[in-house]
Amino acid sequence: MIGSTDEIKKLLLANVSWRYTGPFDKTRQRVQADNLLHLAARIGNVEKFLSIFKKSIESDARLLEYNNDQENPFHISAKMGMLPDVVKRIFKHLESEKTNPNSDSKKLENVKNHVKEALCNRCALDKSKKTPLDWVSKTVKKEIKEIAGIKDSFICNQKFRLCLYIVGAIACIAALCLSLYLLFLVSQSLALASMAGIISGGAAYLSSKVFSEIYDLHDVSTPVETFDNTNLAMI
Repeated sequence: MIGSTDEIKKLLLANVSWRYTGPFDKTRQRVQADNLLHLAARIGNVEKFLSIFKKSIESDARLLEYNNDQENPFHISAKMGMLPDVVKRIFKHLESEKTNPNSDSKKLENVKNHVKEALCNRCALDKSKKTPLDWVSKTVKKEIKEIAGIKDSFICNQKFRLCLYIVGAIACIAALCLSLYLLFLVSQSLALASMAGIISGGAAYLSSKVFSEIYDLHDVSTPVETFDNTNLAMI
């Protein structure tokens, strides 16, 4: 069982592809799949994180993978407050490698894309359904996106999605009114029953989506989680 920062530092000397598989004592919680980048992030060591990342590129080891909590190393870096520095140093290193005549430009580009995906791809969600960038403030998120060259797709823009929901709601209401009018010409009672059911369900759903988008648009709070020796002892 890892009980201290010093013990984690010793484990960071392992082979770059090593993964922590937890204690073998059946009475203790078994935690698997933390790799060296996870551990470096847990102790807030940017230098060690960067050193391990460089070695992973050289040995083609993919360390931006997930542990049992569905966290990649960037999730933990974000919670430890070191994500901007980590991303800045990683991209600075990748840019400097371009001048190396022995470097593989295609490989470096693939690494960049892999880093970007690990930061904000919708597949990079932890158990709380957050990407690493969701764990930092909006200001820090903007800074990291500029460093990494991450551009928001138009469809992912919150204001654009809000407009889509509103336009969709108006279009649905208009189509519903027309359909009910035609149905009303055939049977008034059936039209009224259909109107009550459709409006109550559809309006409730669309309203919840619109209010959810409005709330997210103005929500500036960011969840923060810190690790101390007690947390480290639990892994």
